[in-house]
Amino acid sequence: MWERLKKLKGFRGWYIWRLKFVDARLYFISIFVGLVTGMVAVPYHYLLRYLFKIRRSFFDYHPKWYWYVAAFALMWACLVFAAWMVKKLPFITGGGIPQTRAVINGRISYKHPLLELLAKFAGGLMPMFAGLSLGREGPSVQFGSYVGCIFSRWGRLLKGEQKQLLAAGAGAGLSAAFAAPLSSSLLVIETIERFDAPKTAITTLTAGVMAGAVARWLMPLNGYHLISVIAPSFDFWSFCELFAILSLLIAVVGKIYAWLATFFRRGYAKIKIPFYIKMLILVTMGFVFSLYDVELTGGGEQFLLDQAIDGSTEMLWLTLMMSIHLFFTLFCISSGLPGGSFIPTLVTGGLLGRIAALYMVHRGFIGYESVNYIMLVCMSAFLVAVIRTPLTAIVLITEITGNLDVFYPSIVVGGITYYLTELLQIKPYNNALYDDMIKSPVYQSQQRYVLNVEIMTGSFFDGKKVDELTMPNECKIVNIHRDRKDWPPAGMVLVPGDQVAIEMNSDDIEKLYEPLTSMANIY
Repeated sequence: MWERLKKLKGFRGWYIWRLKFVDARLYFISIFVGLVTGMVAVPYHYLLRYLFKIRRSFFDYHPKWYWYVAAFALMWACLVFAAWMVKKLPFITGGGIPQTRAVINGRISYKHPLLELLAKFAGGLMPMFAGLSLGREGPSVQFGSYVGCIFSRWGRLLKGEQKQLLAAGAGAGLSAAFAAPLSSSLLVIETIERFDAPKTAITTLTAGVMAGAVARWLMPLNGYHLISVIAPSFDFWSFCELFAILSLLIAVVGKIYAWLATFFRRGYAKIKIPFYIKMLILVTMGFVFSLYDVELTGGGEQFLLDQAIDGSTEMLWLTLMMSIHLFFTLFCISSGLPGGSFIPTLVTGGLLGRIAALYMVHRGFIGYESVNYIMLVCMSAFLVAVIRTPLTAIVLITEITGNLDVFYPSIVVGGITYYLTELLQIKPYNNALYDDMIKSPVYQSQQRYVLNVEIMTGSFFDGKKVDELTMPNECKIVNIHRDRKDWPPAGMVLVPGDQVAIEMNSDDIEKLYEPLTSMANIY
């Protein structure tokens, strides 16, 4: 039937125009996904700030000893409860970016997205209240994926559209975390979807703009805008020397960080003690650090901002604080409690940049007014080294600071750092977490897997006859969903709008996801 209709003049053009209106529905829904994600993530960030202020006021007040005992017991109880929720709902563990990618890839599915969203929200607040060094961006990304999942179910969207809405929600979560919609879209392309699909880019950017607008409206104050940046007065070759030194330094420290992260993550899992004892150790560390400097806990973002605005010039003290923060962060993220690593990574990169800049000041290489310039460039480059998202890192630092002076040097240093990390074989942190997750016995028991892709106009699959397609090893098309009906693939010609189910070996999901999706989606 379709073959006869396709030969009619103008029918294909009318059919494609109809699909454009279907796309418009998806873009319209993505607006609400971004809005709702912002309404979830921004209160989460507000509560994190409020809880941090309570903790800072408490430790600055120096109350009686029995109040310390009560506070310690409360923080320990919060960690134990958060760890218990992770046991009951394992998908809320950690930051959430690997889980979001696994959902989009089809490795896992959110069975109870609303319940898991609420658990992630509460579970993310408790460790931060206890002073653990975790970030807000990972949970925000997963908030968005939960919202996208809920909307896709309520709207009864097709499987291909559901993945795009999940990706849009994830990007909106990062946008709400930093009020940075452009970098949120880049994060989705670099770490979650990881291919150039126009519909994904549009839905993610649309949702990100809405979430970013909510963040700017409800929380207009941004401490990063207070950082003053003055570039050194160098000639071309001096800048080349500076950028080469910074890139090498960041790459080497990034390699050490990656090794330590793997060591801590695997070592923590091998410690055979009750989980409440592990939580006792963590809360003790957070409590002791809070007694010394409360701003070093809770991710350390406020400590970084204080150093950038009016910081210490003592290099040894800063090195000690950076080391304490780094090891404390590694303990915290290895615990599996809800919370990301993005903010702690920024803090480590910024403090490393400040130490390097102060050394350059001491040697007379730069003036003190250019210290923040080095800090911001190193923050961006360290994200590149650890998470391997150069576009996200470069644009994010520019968006949150509002300063274009660090944009071009971040491109150069980030690019060189990316090359050096490839030479040093540094595995991206989120990729390492994802690989550890799918190597568990639950995922290894899967034998076959079905990937759903949507055929777009002008793609490689567009117009191809299923029987004549040469698919990768042991891959086969098992179903075609067209016009709300399922069709057997034999003898069918693929057309735009088709939702195609491709069955493959489960071990090949990560290898074939991008190429198969690209053949269906790229214009």
